[in-house]
Amino acid sequence: MSLALVALLAAGCARGAAQPPVEPQPAAETGTAPAAAEDSTSAGVDGTAYYVDTAQSQASYAVDETFLGQRLDVTAVGRTSALSGAIVLQDGVIQPSTVEVDLTTLRSDQSRRDNQVQRVLDTRNHPKAVFRIQGAEGDPVLTEGQEVPIRLTGTMTIKGVDRPLTFEGTAKLAGGVLTLTAQTTFAMTDFGVDPPNIANFVAVEDEVTVSVTFVGQAQS
Repeated sequence: MSLALVALLAAGCARGAAQPPVEPQPAAETGTAPAAAEDSTSAGVDGTAYYVDTAQSQASYAVDETFLGQRLDVTAVGRTSALSGAIVLQDGVIQPSTVEVDLTTLRSDQSRRDNQVQRVLDTRNHPKAVFRIQGAEGDPVLTEGQEVPIRLTGTMTIKGVDRPLTFEGTAKLAGGVLTLTAQTTFAMTDFGVDPPNIANFVAVEDEVTVSVTFVGQAQS
């Protein structure tokens, strides 16, 4: 789920008008995360853990760019499929869980922007965005084959800064697969990141939207 991601501030200091985003390179490892990850995801929590399938999951950011002080409907987008962790269900109700996004793998259509993203997020020291899920508002019950609206609440950590965050979207449980799509919008400065500005020529808006598609496989 900035899911991370998260990815967010990747508002990447674009050095030119953004072109339509290209598809990201797939993560180096695809498939269901190994059960060994459970101790950091669902330790002490009863229920079934649905570990992220990186072949089907994705996190992305979208942020508006400004040129010479004018917004020209240019939106920079970056994506990654390098998610890890799991979401735990007990009797169909989401339990405390953790999902991470590898920010070092974020890619847009411009390598210069991507380099700036890595710089402003300080991914050398803070390579991951982490969303610690507390639960879903109202504790909606996921039943087989039914898609339900959902609001995930929890704490997002980016660049070493923790902030409460809520993702809104839908969730569906079918055939041992949990599919959850959600998004959130927040200010980069909330996480101690100043929106990049290049000589007042190219600047990035403070507000960023993070979208996550989480597909998890049940582990026995």
